[in-house]
Amino acid sequence: MLVKTLKIKKNFLNSYNILISSFEKTPDEDIIILYTNDVHCGINESIGYAGLSYYRDKVVSKKTPYVALVDAGDHVQGGTIGSISKGKYIMDIMNAMNYDVVTPGNHEFDYGMEQFQYFAKNLSCSYISCNFRSSETGNLILEPYKILEFGEVKVAFVGISTPDSIAKSVPSAFMNKEGDFIFSFDGGNAGEKLRTSVQKAVNDARAEGADYVIAVGHLGEKGDITKEWSSPDIVKHTNGIDAFIDGHTHEVTPSLILQNKEGKFVPITQSGSKLNYIGQVTIGKDGQIKTELIGPDQVTFRDERIYKLIEKIELNYKEKLNEKIGEVRFDLNILDKDGNRLIRKNETNLTNLITDALLIESKNYGGADIALCNGGNIRASIRAGDITYGDILKVLPFTNGACIVEMPGQAILDALEMSVRKYPESNGGFLHTAGLTYTFNPNIPSSVELDDKNMFIAVSGERRVNNVLINGEPIDLEKRYKVIADSYILLERGDGFIFEGLTEINLNFALPNELFINYIKKLSIDDMEKYRKPQGRIIYNDMER
Repeated sequence: MLVKTLKIKKNFLNSYNILISSFEKTPDEDIIILYTNDVHCGINESIGYAGLSYYRDKVVSKKTPYVALVDAGDHVQGGTIGSISKGKYIMDIMNAMNYDVVTPGNHEFDYGMEQFQYFAKNLSCSYISCNFRSSETGNLILEPYKILEFGEVKVAFVGISTPDSIAKSVPSAFMNKEGDFIFSFDGGNAGEKLRTSVQKAVNDARAEGADYVIAVGHLGEKGDITKEWSSPDIVKHTNGIDAFIDGHTHEVTPSLILQNKEGKFVPITQSGSKLNYIGQVTIGKDGQIKTELIGPDQVTFRDERIYKLIEKIELNYKEKLNEKIGEVRFDLNILDKDGNRLIRKNETNLTNLITDALLIESKNYGGADIALCNGGNIRASIRAGDITYGDILKVLPFTNGACIVEMPGQAILDALEMSVRKYPESNGGFLHTAGLTYTFNPNIPSSVELDDKNMFIAVSGERRVNNVLINGEPIDLEKRYKVIADSYILLERGDGFIFEGLTEINLNFALPNELFINYIKKLSIDDMEKYRKPQGRIIYNDMER
């Protein structure tokens, strides 16, 4: 690949493409930028890394000498290979793939800051981000952009990380021992800080001689995100970006065309998740920019070198993953019929099973009155048939420890209000329960107040949540209840939860997936029948769900 690094620090959709004219210097051959986003450990699902490597080396590289490979974040988490190795195996694969540019997503921080530092040090191309900085010094942690040279043309890639990284990863990773935030993603001032940081990086890259600027962001377009931190908002309030490679929301977007601050048309593109598609951005010899998605029907071969590397890694743990722990006659679901993540705004049979597992298994560690689990923690469905160890690690891949704490009823009530504040939009912080039922009214506007990091402050008006019952009795706001959940929401402010009056009782005594496995092992296939349908723990005031 004839690419020179100038700045660096330690199926059906394929035919739908958009041409955007650019008046920059034109290359002597097409520049093709292949990209991935939100792979989430999908190393050999759909196209897979071996398919991507083949497509780059045997298809695209025959068309042009100017090829780059880019990733827009969320690669080390989301599957067994990530949780078992805390992302190290993914680093090995990405280095073998020879990525040129990578922006960290929020889930790159899931294993803690020390592990992220390991990733940043060991990823051969390193990370870029124009808005990840020290709150104490104001200095950026990573280089804001990277310039690659394709013949006489220079292309800058500006990294942009979502400010939601703090609330949607492990907030404690960004704190010091005193609990103060010492890292920032420029999330304040209703999006103005982020826009300013992006514009500065773009301007600096242009000043350094970049002919084209491609944003590589982990922001998302819509859904469970903060609008002021979205890719459309950045495009509309900046200038100088020629195309935006996006991630975070798993959207299949060949090209979303928006006008920037100066009225220039800029394409935003995103390739879904788990390598279901390969994203492709082409800067043509005529200066036009085309964005498109490459489907699995176009990638019919694989790179044996990458395939054998993955196969070798998987052999290290495959036997254990295939171990049977239970069986079920029906699917245990996290998705609706259209493939949307139902668990981020509705109860399902799988969420009932998981929260019951936490509550019942807590008896071995002191016991609890209720169990809570956020929808974003549950990552896969379980199909009818045998349930294996590997299935459970796909469902609950995170390594935040299970904890038992005590808190007043008021803190629980506030957490439920925080949980439903976005409804009917999806919310990774939507709480599922055992030992607790409640009703909420979506017609009442949410009055939850948040700080500039999307952390809970207060409920200032009428509440959506009512008729909260704990083990069949109305909640007592002054009574203290024992709660089991993972450390992510209880102690680390995950999804913005802050529990006033919390007292620690038993911390990190097991992983939630271990408790889930232990519970399933105790259930016969007939016992599982009670989870055939959702049990009505969350009631929507006669509203259609």
